[in-house]
Amino acid sequence: EEVKVPEPGPGQILVKIAATGVCHTDLHAAEGDWPVKPKPPSFPAMKASAMVVGVGQGVRHVKEGDRVGVPWLYTACGHCEHCLGGWETLCEEQQNTGYSVNGSFAEYVVADPNYVGHLPDNVPFIDIAPILCAGVTVYKGLKVTDTKPDDWVVISGIGGLGHLAVQYAKAMGR
Repeated sequence: EEVKVPEPGPGQILVKIAATGVCHTDLHAAEGDWPVKPKPPSFPAMKASAMVVGVGQGVRHVKEGDRVGVPWLYTACGHCEHCLGGWETLCEEQQNTGYSVNGSFAEYVVADPNYVGHLPDNVPFIDIAPILCAGVTVYKGLKVTDTKPDDWVVISGIGGLGHLAVQYAKAMGR
């Protein structure tokens, strides 16, 4: 289906998707089998590496040509107890990429510049896209534990998440 390239509004950016992936959450969104349904019409896929190609009015810390990661968490209110406590994914007003806003199976998507991450120039887009899902998941898990360097951690399984968790734990001195 041909879809018009969206225009970034004030406080938004437009990105051209360079690489994306599919995870099980994307399948749930596409099938609509979760209690909260995606808002159609929508493009699924919740994480991507991308190039900024448009900047809306008022955006100052992201510019055209920046390499960014577009995460699952599109935006949140920023004011509730969850947001203030670092748990924006529990915010009742959150919006999610590929679920409540168009995801990265589209060629171009609008993103919130406050939630994208700047990507290094020396890592290919295709290599970094999976890190924006599985990598963030295991990093958060390791970060919120009360472990310190030289502590032991147990990682159950060595699939997509597990192999990254082992590498991250080692890099974090655990």
